[in-house]
Amino acid sequence: MRNFLKLSLVLICQIVFSQKETADYVVKNVSIIPMNKETIIKNQDVFIVNGKIISITKSGRSRIKAKEIIDGEDKYIMPSLADAHVHLPEEEKDLKRFFDLNLMNGVTKLRSMRGTWEHKKWRDKYNSKEIMAPKLYLSSPPISRNYDITEEQMMAYVKTAKGDEFDIVKMMSIKNQDLFIKFDSICKSYDMKIAGHFISNPKGIVIEDEIIFKSSFNSIEHLGGLVGEPKKLESRVKALKENNIYVCPTLLWYQIAYGLFNLDDIVKIPGMEFYDEKTKEEWVEKTKLYREKTGKEAIEKELAFYGKEMEERLMVLKQLDAVGIKLLLSPDSSSKYTIPGFSVFTEMQLYKKAGLSNYAILKAATVNFADYFNDATYGIIEEGKSADFILLNENPLKNLNTLQNIEGVFYNYQFLNKTDLERIRKEHVLN
Repeated sequence: MRNFLKLSLVLICQIVFSQKETADYVVKNVSIIPMNKETIIKNQDVFIVNGKIISITKSGRSRIKAKEIIDGEDKYIMPSLADAHVHLPEEEKDLKRFFDLNLMNGVTKLRSMRGTWEHKKWRDKYNSKEIMAPKLYLSSPPISRNYDITEEQMMAYVKTAKGDEFDIVKMMSIKNQDLFIKFDSICKSYDMKIAGHFISNPKGIVIEDEIIFKSSFNSIEHLGGLVGEPKKLESRVKALKENNIYVCPTLLWYQIAYGLFNLDDIVKIPGMEFYDEKTKEEWVEKTKLYREKTGKEAIEKELAFYGKEMEERLMVLKQLDAVGIKLLLSPDSSSKYTIPGFSVFTEMQLYKKAGLSNYAILKAATVNFADYFNDATYGIIEEGKSADFILLNENPLKNLNTLQNIEGVFYNYQFLNKTDLERIRKEHVLN
């Protein structure tokens, strides 16, 4: 019944607009990668009214007129991208740069994973029709084992998060199993989901797997509980699948933290032009000093050790994909040598190295993100969805590198063309 009503509404919209109205935009003669399945729909006209896709037809066959025409010939559109694990800047004055660097790379959705209560004000201010900024999904200030909180305090915490419309509760760790059970019960009573680190305690306090996987957890970050746990890997992967828990691996963070890079190459990666020379020199100098202090032989052993762990991370990621675990994507660009927006592509390259298909990689940054938040308005391209997509020169299902040369971004009722994107770049470039 719901599908019938939806189809009827779309057909009515097409009839009305074909007879009386003019669309705001049309993307002419473009190839569509809808992302609800691995396919390409060629030679389509996509009509947009008030930020919504109201009609998709074979090119030239619709009678709908449009105020603005976007030339899609020999080009492709796909849903815009999402970064599922960001740390927002500490100060509001740095938000515009942070947002723009993401938009330049077609990233229009951000899941903040180390929130403050202040972030609600930021979301209310910047997620509006008047301001071009990625849509923010917020986590609460993180819970950790350092906090000795009472049941009353837990209740107040979750109630505040719910009342301020935070999307998830962030958990890094917790003191013991009893406290976790009480906290989870409160979250369930308020219908609040938990996301964060796999719950463990270095002091030897164990939280049973069954309790974790049957809790309100809906995403595990950093491959926690999976890497370094060969005896538990199979059972935990099965539990993730059975309980529809998403995984956000954040591979690039580990590659950087483990020093698995060449200093000459890393300072030349795309996006480094948005950091001043002094900052980059400090990063390189600190890395050199650490390596010199540690010594060549010790560094080689360290890199060999972490190199094997990185291989394990890639293997685990491949296994998760193979059994259908829903993956999210983020470089966790919260440390040196990572750049908001730009490092999303670098993270994709690591997924590729793990053996994932381009379609699986792109799903992690589009469809899966929308599904995670149960938001049916974006994530795929079809009639009735938000006009929220990127324009590309090549088919990303065959060549991910085309994401490094985005031709345009349609989001929040407007289209940023190549000239607009270049203008934004010039506002922030430092070198």
